[in-house]
Amino acid sequence: MHFAASAEDALDLLDKGIEPEIMLILSDINMPGMSGIDLLRRSKERWPNLSVAMITAYGDEDTLSNAMDGGASAFLNKPIDFSDLKQLIADMRAARSG
Repeated sequence: MHFAASAEDALDLLDKGIEPEIMLILSDINMPGMSGIDLLRRSKERWPNLSVAMITAYGDEDTLSNAMDGGASAFLNKPIDFSDLKQLIADMRAARSG
């Protein structure tokens, strides 16, 4: 796992390359500076095959629609159910393997 303090820092990490290869970004939607939706869109423009899961405390239809329209692979509500997160990661790993 790698952590970034902001969306801008996350994009910098991705630009530099991360080993082992990154398979999933978990991003909150509401962040100071660049929003998670902006991070989603920029990362999908540059790395279209990279999975991005959006996390929010506000699971309204507009937020869900914006995330999915931006290319989000998944949408998680706060508080995060870690068994759901674990399953999401396992599913993505399996999809990459086969």
